Amino acid sequence: MKVTTTQNGDVTVLEVAGEFTWDAVARFTEAADRAFAGGHRDFVVDLRNVEIIDSAGLETLTALQRRCEEQLGMVRFCGPDADLRKIFELTRLDRSLMVHEQMEEALGSFA
Repeated sequence: MKVTTTQNGDVTVLEVAGEFTWDAVARFTEAADRAFAGGHRDFVVDLRNVEIIDSAGLETLTALQRRCEEQLGMVRFCGPDADLRKIFELTRLDRSLMVHEQMEEALGSFA
């Protein structure tokens, strides 16, 4: 899995590509930790290029949400494909995660 970090104003964008599985969770967490250490607390996680996600990947997404809430920040998710959306529905994460179709929508939700 590859994680690319960019800034869009005050929002940190974490773009995830590949397999978001147990063995890749550390890379994602390290990228988020660097952003938090830099004083950032608002995130968009770009899921457009996620091929596979397992329970560890899902837990990492919910952990980021909890951490943002603790820091009085917010996290939005964008671009999941139909399979990932189905996983969110089956695990009921669609009820707790703020998921947008497009990056622009996710970024606009911070305004």
